Amino acid sequence: MRLPLPRRSGLPLPALPIPRLPRPSLPGPPRLPRWDETLDRASRWADEADHVRSLGAEPRPGPPPAGLTASSWALAKATFTVLGAPLSIPAMAVASRRAQRVALERIALFDDHLRALAEGRDTPLPAPRRRRLASDRRIVITSDLHRCIPGRLDWPARQRTKELTLRVLTRYAAEGWDLLENGDVEDFWMVGGSTWGAVYDVARITGGVGGRAADVPRRELLTEHLDRIVANNAATYRLLREGFSAEGRYHRTMGNHDDVYADEHLVDHLRSHLPGTDVADTVLLTRPESLAAPEGPDADGLAGVDAFVAHGHLTDAWNGPGTAFLGQAITWLATAFDDIPGLGDSVDGLPDEEGLGRLLTGRGRNRLITLDPRFGGNRRFDSLDEQRLFAHLDAVAAEGGAPDGGWPWLVFGHTHLPMLRPVDAAGHPVRYANSGTGLLERAISVVEWDPVEREPHLIVWTDEPDGPRRVELVPDGRHLAVADRA
Repeated sequence: MRLPLPRRSGLPLPALPIPRLPRPSLPGPPRLPRWDETLDRASRWADEADHVRSLGAEPRPGPPPAGLTASSWALAKATFTVLGAPLSIPAMAVASRRAQRVALERIALFDDHLRALAEGRDTPLPAPRRRRLASDRRIVITSDLHRCIPGRLDWPARQRTKELTLRVLTRYAAEGWDLLENGDVEDFWMVGGSTWGAVYDVARITGGVGGRAADVPRRELLTEHLDRIVANNAATYRLLREGFSAEGRYHRTMGNHDDVYADEHLVDHLRSHLPGTDVADTVLLTRPESLAAPEGPDADGLAGVDAFVAHGHLTDAWNGPGTAFLGQAITWLATAFDDIPGLGDSVDGLPDEEGLGRLLTGRGRNRLITLDPRFGGNRRFDSLDEQRLFAHLDAVAAEGGAPDGGWPWLVFGHTHLPMLRPVDAAGHPVRYANSGTGLLERAISVVEWDPVEREPHLIVWTDEPDGPRRVELVPDGRHLAVADRA
């Protein structure tokens, strides 16, 4: 049946509204989470994983296990390293040769570096930040504390020195000493050891790509890591704030494991935990009369300086500025093996009871380190050539380039080997002290600066049932002798 069509009347038909159906919205590309959002999620996941793992852990002697995530990541790193060894080993050898040439060049400029610091000039070496401190103050100098996050990386807890250090520093604070923490204070190189430690490692690798574009994510990661280190050592940082920093008696230098403080943004964040803290490359212990001179302390130059205090890595071939990727790579690999179950205890490199026993029985080494001149290392994996450094300073002094009475004291850390007036290859003592480390087995070593004699004393503090015991070590040729046990 056909429907009748409307007649044509000559008038236009009314316009009927055409219904508009809503357009289906096409999904756009998914928004990638921002770096800070990703880091926050990963942090919460890592905290939950580490917390759950700790709840089910049974008490056991020795360091805690790293956990499944960290161990799996460590195994992947170790496998990658072994498979890549045919390429990585020759590359490391070539890199170490180049780094050693840089270290030798810096040794040749080290005398000018000291003069430039003392005279207020620009130094030829990449360590320009200097601070002055009066040498008539009682100053305790620590180094290589390696405060870290919880887990296997908590080396002070692993060596059972965390509480000892707190008690010893409390005593120094009560007696009015200044504290100078001489580098490698917080550890930003060691990775793994826990779920967060593995997350930190992955984030450090992925967030470090992109040059200056990576500055923001890198800083967010490092400030997060610093906050966790502080939280894991809360009592110590409370003492540093209230016992030293609040009194203007807290001082810092930068080492290689805390070289993130080359970035002033990280120094600013450190100040949120330790107000007023300034991080220097070198602290000049300066004579009071030079500090009070009308023309300023720079006018006296080296003659006004009693000691240079620096971490000691500046002329290190594997750990110095610009060449530290070698030391970082070794640390990265060592921490991976440390996290593999059944293997870690043999590769951690921490001082053992035998090393402390040698110190306490007058058999501690007191000789300058000598390295292979081609690769900047030796069989013990030392990488600071103290012998060549002091041989150069002796040669300059023989030509009249040192002040009357010889060079000021050099007070380092870095090597983890406590020393005082060690002998060189010819058996001659040099004006050098090394504070050692806060990681001896149930003991720590420090340098006490004597404000009367204007020279350092080497002290080992041991953990005894009746409290910390102070043992002074004195040079005895190629070894360190025990002076007293007061």
